[in-house]
Amino acid sequence: MGEWKTVYEDEVEERWVTLKLYEGEDDGDEDPVVRVTVAPLEDAEQDEGRQNPAAEAESITLEPDPVEDLEEELLEIGFSPEAAAWIVSKVPV
Repeated sequence: MGEWKTVYEDEVEERWVTLKLYEGEDDGDEDPVVRVTVAPLEDAEQDEGRQNPAAEAESITLEPDPVEDLEEELLEIGFSPEAAAWIVSKVPV
């Protein structure tokens, strides 16, 4: 059974962004499976004791399939083109 591994976690445009990559038993040549969780930064600051500050009720989780759609989905939720490209660049190839 696989698991989600955090590959990037930081503030981007005043929002807390967590990028996770699914690592399964048979990764092969398939495209990576990613999950991006975005939460307002104030939620992350208010809950410093939590291990995952992006797990707030107001967070947005994106699971694009294929991963090439991630940049477009980030633009749809309000990231600038530069920020969306930055987040996508953190996906391991």
